[in-house]
Amino acid sequence: RGGFVSPPPEDGLSARVWLDADFSQIGLAMSRSIGDHAVKHVGVIAEPVVTHHDVQDQDEFMILASDGVWEFMSSTEAVGIVGDRIAAGASKACQALIEAAANKWHQEEGDYRDDITALVVRLSQVWDTTNFTTFSNKCNYHQFAKTTKSWL
Repeated sequence: RGGFVSPPPEDGLSARVWLDADFSQIGLAMSRSIGDHAVKHVGVIAEPVVTHHDVQDQDEFMILASDGVWEFMSSTEAVGIVGDRIAAGASKACQALIEAAANKWHQEEGDYRDDITALVVRLSQVWDTTNFTTFSNKCNYHQFAKTTKSWL
């Protein structure tokens, strides 16, 4: 099962995946930042902006999120929302971030909003040797190594 793909309506625009063969229901632009040349003049680029940060012991969490989060929210605001709730767990902190982003969209755009996708990772738990020991006791090394490769 899948959608129906329409070609770009003109040079420089992207193809869309539609729910129906008549292209009348929801259509998703699949290559917006890669192939949507019509918006290059406003800053949409195919080359990602990459920054490097060495994780330090004091780093508590990492936020990975789509533009639906960042459209109306600064990094400082997102870190504040997650930081205030991370003690309750990454899932609860992430939910609060998504809800805050949805509220910002509602304030700015009414009923319209872009997709809002976020992931919060508690860094302290990534390197927690207690969790590693507990996990490794439940499976043999080969299974763990195989699972770890799929996480990378």
